[in-house]
Amino acid sequence: MQTFTIRQLTPQDASEFKSLRLAALCEAPEAFGSSYEEEQLVTVPDWARKLEPSAARTVFGAWDGSRLVGCAGLMRMGTLKQMHKAVIWGIYVAPAQRNHGLGRRLLGAALQQAAGWTDVRQVLLTVAQGNPAALRLYESLGFTAYGCEPAALRVGGRYLDETLMIKRL
Repeated sequence: MQTFTIRQLTPQDASEFKSLRLAALCEAPEAFGSSYEEEQLVTVPDWARKLEPSAARTVFGAWDGSRLVGCAGLMRMGTLKQMHKAVIWGIYVAPAQRNHGLGRRLLGAALQQAAGWTDVRQVLLTVAQGNPAALRLYESLGFTAYGCEPAALRVGGRYLDETLMIKRL
């Protein structure tokens, strides 16, 4: 049985995070708002700065030994009128490590962090339509759909709708 570790990423994890993020963007470009072409230009030192500990954002990683195999980001909204909201972004588990509950564990860590942030009352995420496995996972964790953004992403000349989801804490 494989043993996986879930923990917050640090600046020292920047190289592994960049590699996983680029792999995710290649494997599932429709699942992310950014593109491989854009993110390959982000340097490891830039990623290290983004992984600095912060009271408003964090990234959790799933580790198989010394290999980063999954991630989920969490960001608190920054304006006074929106500080009651946090957004989960960049959820990904490498194909070879799927079906081990890592997505659920990563999201659980992010939700626990969000619940610990003062005044955060709801967590938002989006999912590209046509991803039923992700939709089932999010629903099983208490997220509900509250809308659809038509043509939210354009990938390879195709427009993709995104389902908007919320979980109240």
